[in-house]
Amino acid sequence: MWRQYETADQGDAKTALYRAIARRRTVVRPLVAGALLCAALALSGCGSLLGMSDDDQLVTGSLKPQPVALSMPVGEAPQGIASTDWVQAKVALDQALKSRDAGASMPWQNTITGARGTSTPLGALKDNGCRDFRIGVVDSTGEHWVQGEACRDGKATTLSQVRVLGRA
Repeated sequence: MWRQYETADQGDAKTALYRAIARRRTVVRPLVAGALLCAALALSGCGSLLGMSDDDQLVTGSLKPQPVALSMPVGEAPQGIASTDWVQAKVALDQALKSRDAGASMPWQNTITGARGTSTPLGALKDNGCRDFRIGVVDSTGEHWVQGEACRDGKATTLSQVRVLGRA
């Protein structure tokens, strides 16, 4: 009934409104379709996009783990130095020997015994491939100096002439 009282301006306004809505639909529909496509691709997983098929299954754990040897010079602990402290000191000595800095000290600490110290290569590499070293040890009995010679023969470093110099 109220259509009878519609004016021409109102009819034109409604037509313009319907046209605007129709134009928005033509713009919004592709955007919604694109958003849905992106969501579907994101949720579908990457395997199908990369050409992986069921025949190309990834096998893990097929290689047995190999033990990794910690680089450490070979040599027995000198008298009066705990073997666990000596292990820590030798690891630090190996790092110091590999350092490019001449005479670079490498600190070490044994959290089990509380001992600590520094490992220091001394002087330059000798003609026989050996280098003197000094290791400082601070443990529950006091401070000690250990001196010796580290010789590299291919892959391993061997410690020789190792002796405790005395208390620092």
